[in-house]
Amino acid sequence: MQPDSSNSTVALKNHLIICGGGTGANHIVAELDNYKNLAEKQSSQLGTGVIARDFLLIDSDETRCKKMLQKFTNMTYIIGDATDDDILEKAGIRDAYGIFVILPNDKDNLFITFTAKQKNPKIRIVARTTDIFNTRQKLFKAGANSVASPNFIGGLRLVSEIARPNVTAFLDEMLRNKASDLHIKEFKVKKDSSLAKKSLREIDLTNKYHLIAIAVENERLDSKIHYNPAADTIINPGDIIVVFGKGPDIQALERSLTRI
Repeated sequence: MQPDSSNSTVALKNHLIICGGGTGANHIVAELDNYKNLAEKQSSQLGTGVIARDFLLIDSDETRCKKMLQKFTNMTYIIGDATDDDILEKAGIRDAYGIFVILPNDKDNLFITFTAKQKNPKIRIVARTTDIFNTRQKLFKAGANSVASPNFIGGLRLVSEIARPNVTAFLDEMLRNKASDLHIKEFKVKKDSSLAKKSLREIDLTNKYHLIAIAVENERLDSKIHYNPAADTIINPGDIIVVFGKGPDIQALERSLTRI
C-alpha cells in the first residue's frame, strides 16, 4: 500500500512512522525492512505469531519515495508535509506505536514531537536534533523519549575506533553483520510470564537457555536500567530484561514465553 496525501487515514495500527526523507530515512527504512523480513521468517519457523511492526514514511518528495519503494517493498508512504496535522492524522498517528522525527530543521522536529504527543500520549518518539546543547531538552519537554544528534553520535563513534577498536568491531559484527548469530534482545515481562516474581538465579537463563542477562529495567521501582544485574535480582511484571546470546537460544526463550 502506497497512499498519497489525498487518501484517508491508512489502515495501520501499532506501526512506526518516519517523518522526513533523505539519507537518515534510508538508513531507518533499511533497518526496519531487514528486521521485518527477519522477524516474519522466524515467526513462520517458530509459529510464535511474532511479526515486526509495519512502517510508514512521510516525505514531500514523491520521486524519492518511489525510488525507495523499489528497494524496500515493505514500505508504505504518504506524500506530504509531516508538520501538517492532517498528514499526521492520515498516517495514523493516534494508533501508531512510535515515530521517528528526523526533519533537517529542529523547529519542525520540535513541532512534530509536541503534536504527536498531544494526539497520542502513549506514542514512543525518537527525535533528531542538530543542536544537542540547546534543543535536546526542549524536545524531551515536548514529549520525546529519546533524542539523537548524528554529529554527536558520529563523534563518539570516531573516538571509539581509536579508544576501543576491538569492542567497536565486536558490536559491528553483532549488529550489522546479517550472518552473525549473536543478538541482544529485550523482553517485557508480563503478569502471567514464567519469569515473573522470580530471581535471576531461579530463572537460570545461563543453564536453561545459554543466555546472559545483561540488564534489567525495573519499571515499578525506579525505571532505571540496572546493568550486570545480581543473581538475587527479582523480575517483576512490567520489568524489561535484556539478554545476550545466539539467535536460536533467544528464540527458545521466546517460544517458552509465548506458551504461557
